Amino acid sequence: MPDSPSLPSIPLETVLSTLNLRRWTILGELADGSSLMVSELAAQTGYAPDVVSKQLSFLRKAGIVINPRGRLYEIAPQFLADKSQGLLDFGWCTLRMNFGK
Repeated sequence: MPDSPSLPSIPLETVLSTLNLRRWTILGELADGSSLMVSELAAQTGYAPDVVSKQLSFLRKAGIVINPRGRLYEIAPQFLADKSQGLLDFGWCTLRMNFGK
């Protein structure tokens, strides 16, 4: 974890509106730095692919998730504070995403 807190790089409202169970679960699967396709996320989360796709679209519009390699999705690197711990740092808050692993 960084020694000093980072400056908020995303509005607090965006972070708070992102935190529903489905999106939290998807972020948890990506918090180790993984790049995954919709079908892989669907298999790992138990959600239907269309549900995962819709949630990823929301996360992508918020700037939290990117898909730099076509069909692979990952958390934007500026938010990955510690991949081994599953920590996401949004400046306003740090989320521990590896709770179930």
